[in-house]
Amino acid sequence: MANIISLDSINERISMSNGLTSVFIDVLGLSGTHLAKTDAEKRMIVWLLEKDQSAVGGGAVGFDISEMPWDDTAFDDIKRFLLDVIEGARQRDRWNFLDYQPDEALLFPCLDKFYKLIAAMDTSMLNQEAIQNWLRDTMEVPNDPNICGYPCCQKHPVFLSVFGCHLCNN
Repeated sequence: MANIISLDSINERISMSNGLTSVFIDVLGLSGTHLAKTDAEKRMIVWLLEKDQSAVGGGAVGFDISEMPWDDTAFDDIKRFLLDVIEGARQRDRWNFLDYQPDEALLFPCLDKFYKLIAAMDTSMLNQEAIQNWLRDTMEVPNDPNICGYPCCQKHPVFLSVFGCHLCNN
C-alpha cells in the first residue's frame, strides 16, 4: 500500500510507502510544531499530524494539498510558513527526538516535491468544502486539539492530534 499527496489542479503527486509517509509526517510535525506561532499555523500542523496510519489505517492518509486547512485571509503567510516547515525538516530540525534515523535518500526527494507543490498552490485551488468540513468536524470533538489550546506530547515536542502523538503512535 502507498499514500499519495497530490495537487490535482496541476496534475502533480508524491507517492510514498506507508513507512516513508509516517517519517514524512513525523519530520514535518517536529519542524512545524517548533515554528508554528498563530492558530492558523498550528491548525495546519495538527491537520498534517492527523494523517496517522496507526489510527486510520495504512495507505489511507493521502490527500490533495487543496484540502489542507488553508486560511484564505492569510494564505501567503501560511504558504510561507509551510515552506519554512519543509526547509526545517530538511535541516533536520528536532530530529534528535526521533528514535530512528530517517533515510534521507528516500525522504528528501519527497520533501523537495512537497515544497514544489506547496509553492505552486494558490487561492484559486482551495477546496473550501473540504476545509470547512474538517473545521466543522473539529468543533464537534470535545477534546480536539484545535479547541483545547494545541497541547503537545509530553515526550516529543509535537502537537497532539485527535489520535494522540503521531511519534508515540508510530
